[in-house]
Amino acid sequence: MRATYSPLDYAATALPCLAWLRRYNIRKDLMYDLLAGASVAALVVPQGMSYARLAGLPQEYGLYGAFVPVMVYAALGSSKHLAVGPVAVTSLIIGSALPAIVARDVPGFAFEADPNRPANPAGQDAYNRAAIQVAFLAGVLYTAVGVFRLGFFINFLSHSVIAGFMTGAATLIGLTQMRHLFGYDHRPNPAWTPASPPNVTQYLPFPRGQADDRVVNQLKNLFSPEWLAMFKWRDFVMGLAWVALLLAMKAVGKRSKRLVWVKAVGPLTVTALSIAVTAGLRLQCDPKNKAFNSGCVRVVGRVPTGLPRETVTWWFPMTRFGDKLGLALLVCAIDILESVSIAKALAFKNRYELSSTQELVGLGVANVFGAAFSCYTTTGSFSRSAIMDNVGAASQVAGWVGGVAVMLVLLFLTPIFRSMPQNAQGAIIISALVGLVQVKEWRFLWRVSKRDWAVFTAAVLGVWFGGVEIGLVFAIVLSLILALYRSAFPHTAVLGRLPGTDVYRNVKQYASAKRVPGLLLVRVDAPLFFANVAPVADALRKYEREATADGDGAVKAVVIDLSPVTDVDASAVHFLAAYVRGARARGLDVALANPSCDVAKILARAGLDALVGRDRVFVRVGDAVDALRAAAPLPVAGAAGEKEGKEAPTGAAAV
Repeated sequence: MRATYSPLDYAATALPCLAWLRRYNIRKDLMYDLLAGASVAALVVPQGMSYARLAGLPQEYGLYGAFVPVMVYAALGSSKHLAVGPVAVTSLIIGSALPAIVARDVPGFAFEADPNRPANPAGQDAYNRAAIQVAFLAGVLYTAVGVFRLGFFINFLSHSVIAGFMTGAATLIGLTQMRHLFGYDHRPNPAWTPASPPNVTQYLPFPRGQADDRVVNQLKNLFSPEWLAMFKWRDFVMGLAWVALLLAMKAVGKRSKRLVWVKAVGPLTVTALSIAVTAGLRLQCDPKNKAFNSGCVRVVGRVPTGLPRETVTWWFPMTRFGDKLGLALLVCAIDILESVSIAKALAFKNRYELSSTQELVGLGVANVFGAAFSCYTTTGSFSRSAIMDNVGAASQVAGWVGGVAVMLVLLFLTPIFRSMPQNAQGAIIISALVGLVQVKEWRFLWRVSKRDWAVFTAAVLGVWFGGVEIGLVFAIVLSLILALYRSAFPHTAVLGRLPGTDVYRNVKQYASAKRVPGLLLVRVDAPLFFANVAPVADALRKYEREATADGDGAVKAVVIDLSPVTDVDASAVHFLAAYVRGARARGLDVALANPSCDVAKILARAGLDALVGRDRVFVRVGDAVDALRAAAPLPVAGAAGEKEGKEAPTGAAAV
């Protein structure tokens, strides 16, 4: 019987929220969604403003990114718990790479220390426009990856590489925020005099170019004599207090699920307290006065009130298309990996199905819509998604609640943030980065895999000493090289028989496995294709020499176990044919064991079964051994060989 579909069913394929809204239980789920949405909004408002400054954009862009894309993703995404918005790593990537791109169009452009009050308004406007164009390109790439199911490319990025990159980037972000805790903003320009040309400014901003986004340069700038003279103890004391309070509230929230709201309201609490202290004690500096004053605290200043403006007209014309597309690709790669991994983990934990394709399409369309309304790139956030899950969000209604809350802040509450100190913004970012510095994972990889530990460490060092953009490219290339290396040099093993059984295992892993005298049993543990046939051929020749040198007599036959080989290509077929002919010329018989149905069909179409002999293709290694023993007398095992009879397995053989 053919299933019938209503118009609403067809509409739900384009707008997935229509499917789950029909099943939404208001009495059971609405309260949890309201709490989760409010908790995420309390976290994202101060975080979004801080991340926008990290990206080199006015603070309101971070609020816009926590509003428009959130509303769109909630309608299109398949995850119930993914919280979309600005994130630290993406913000750092944009803030590191975009200034160099904009400088090619705007001569003399420099990263603004305060994008809300830029020294070069025309340059900042060009920078804002470029950030929107990168967000548009990233959204298109997101959507294309989802529609054409190209997400498998992300599988080439190993866990150790991504964890190392995140750790390096988090450390670097933390260093970039230390200037707010030190109270650095501007310092006198020694080249300036009253008679200086107009292009020589009286005050120099704290350096933040592409070359400065490296650990060595950051430390050099922070502790150089000319900047240490600008140190403000009030900012430092306040900043450390905010960091300590945020970490304490985060620790309380982790101890109990009932107290998770304490962690969620940490940034909002620090925001409120810092505004109250600064405004109450009148500590704020005059934003227009850049002169050094140790008795005041630098504040955020004016944040525009109102909804985001339309920026579709900013998409084109697009200069430096190749540079912006390359940056969008880097951002997209990290964002896809971050978002999909979070969404999959939460879906598995809460036992519901997740469509990776729909996730990517939802995030892509959300970014395109965001780019139409003054939003830079957004993706899923680890910390805010964890809040959604811990509070008990039942659906993306929580996302809508959070988006509406941010909209109300934009309409009515932005004047409150005028007196928020910059040291509080730095503290909020630093505390959020603690979870991204994966020291435990570094120690775990050291115990489990020295190779993965080395990759993790190399990715961290690449970011530290090459900068975030070069470090990211280095991490991706390193991951691809690792994948190619493992494919090009597959594992092979010499097999032996476990005493008292017809089971054959790797003689290096099973101490009780004994080689069969006169026979060489080899297993290939990977698909065979053009890139790895040469190493496999080298391994077979090495095993032949070793078996002859072991003193158990000359090898009479070779059995190749193909059970792990899931695929072969034309190069592999030619390799197997050449090996069989060469072995026969050396007086060796060759048999194949346990090829899969697909592999057997390919070998048959190539005529390899006829070359080897249909009586030399077996279902099991044991069958091949018995047949070869029956066909030609083989050496009888001595004391060092296998013992005939039923001997109880011992050691590893008992597993």
